[in-house]
Amino acid sequence: MNTDVLLRRISIISLPPAFILLLAHGIVSSYAFPALGILPLACSAFLNGVLLYRDKLASTGSPIQALSPSNVLWGDTALAIFHISFLIPSWIFLEVANARGLIPLGTYGTVFMMIDFGIHTYFVVTGVWHILTSSSCDCQHCRSVMARGSILPRYVSEYTPLSEADDEQDISPDVEAGT
Repeated sequence: MNTDVLLRRISIISLPPAFILLLAHGIVSSYAFPALGILPLACSAFLNGVLLYRDKLASTGSPIQALSPSNVLWGDTALAIFHISFLIPSWIFLEVANARGLIPLGTYGTVFMMIDFGIHTYFVVTGVWHILTSSSCDCQHCRSVMARGSILPRYVSEYTPLSEADDEQDISPDVEAGT
């Protein structure tokens, strides 16, 4: 199974147990945090569900196209920021709820938020890495040369020379001759 698909499914599956734990903590403690962590978790599950559904439709030949990689990157970036902006206040307000012994319940609820934050951060880092490595050179020949010496060649370029003997000297005379 594809790693991206697996991580997106994990993000969807983490919503129900997190919902129960965070809602229970919010009701018993009468504090909004970490119960408000349900919002980024729900947004994450929604985005990941839409992405998985559209990818499934696009793979079956449907005219519905998958979202562009830049839109997905922006969505993952927004969700990672959304998660961390709810995680930090949640950890701060867990200290306040200590009088009633609710720290374990709130902590277990924030574990799912941390998992989602890690998943979206992974997608952001790999997306930015792909952008940086694929656009560092303008011509296809430079990208193929860079791919040979790269640590992660699968992120660089899909360009493949037509034959093993292709190099820059062989191509230049053909261009100059007009053939």
